[in-house]
Amino acid sequence: MIEQQDEAARKSALIALIRELHRGSKAKAIIEAFEASLTAHEPDERGNILEYWIDFYRLRRYQRDRRRRRASFRERISPCSACGYPSSQRHHLWDVATHGENRVTIQLCANCHELQHLMYNALVKDSEHSRKIALHIAKSGKISPETLKRLIGWCAATIRYEANQGWVAEWRAEWGWIRRIFGDIAAPTEAQDGA
Repeated sequence: MIEQQDEAARKSALIALIRELHRGSKAKAIIEAFEASLTAHEPDERGNILEYWIDFYRLRRYQRDRRRRRASFRERISPCSACGYPSSQRHHLWDVATHGENRVTIQLCANCHELQHLMYNALVKDSEHSRKIALHIAKSGKISPETLKRLIGWCAATIRYEANQGWVAEWRAEWGWIRRIFGDIAAPTEAQDGA
């Protein structure tokens, strides 16, 4: 009796996954094929078959959730949140590889987007290469100090969030560390200094 309940629960989980990933007649056809296939097997084989296909469809759901949403026209013509350039792209403050497609984003032009990633890599991944490039860009005089402060502030906020989740060491979100890596360009505003 318990095995039948366990099998019914697995079958329900599989059907729910299929309906989540497929719509209408396609979902119905897949479910019917599974039901026909399961009746042809012994109970212990059915359990293994169900486990295999549950894992398969969970992986498909995971891959679907990690797929990036295409930027809309409105997003592409939005100004950069850092420098104001009239065209931008979506930057995920919560990394897509870790969190999947999410709405925790800001609009950045290609240059600010690249600089944001360089700063993050220098602060979190100890990338000396990224640090040198970010400093070169910052000291070029082509980027305003306000833009640099915004980008560093967003990096610090992302790192603080990741530190609160236990993914990054807490000291990486402290302004002392950020100043040590980027020097004078990392001078926080008074509001940031208290954070």
